[in-house]
Amino acid sequence: MSLINWIFDAYQHSRIETATREAQSVRRELSELRSSGGGHDAARLERALGELALATKTMQRVLVEKGLCTAEEFTSTMRTIDAEDGQVDGQSPI
Repeated sequence: MSLINWIFDAYQHSRIETATREAQSVRRELSELRSSGGGHDAARLERALGELALATKTMQRVLVEKGLCTAEEFTSTMRTIDAEDGQVDGQSPI
C-alpha cells in the first residue's frame, strides 16, 4: 500500500468514526425527546424544530449572500426535492 493510499485510508476511517459518533449522539437526543409514557415532550420537540428552522434559514441566507445561488434557485431546488417522495407537501421524510 502506498503512503498516499494509507493516508487516505486513515482519513476515511476518521471520517467514518466521526459520523458514527454523531449518529449515536443524534439517536440519544431523539430518544430523550420521548417522555417516559412513550409520548413526546412537546417543549423539547418545539425547541428542536426551532433550532432546525434557524439552521435552515441561516444556510439559505449564507448561500444567497455568498452568491452560490439565488433565492429563486434555492426555492426551486427545495420544491424539486419536496416532490421526490411523490408528495408535494412542504416536508421531507425523516
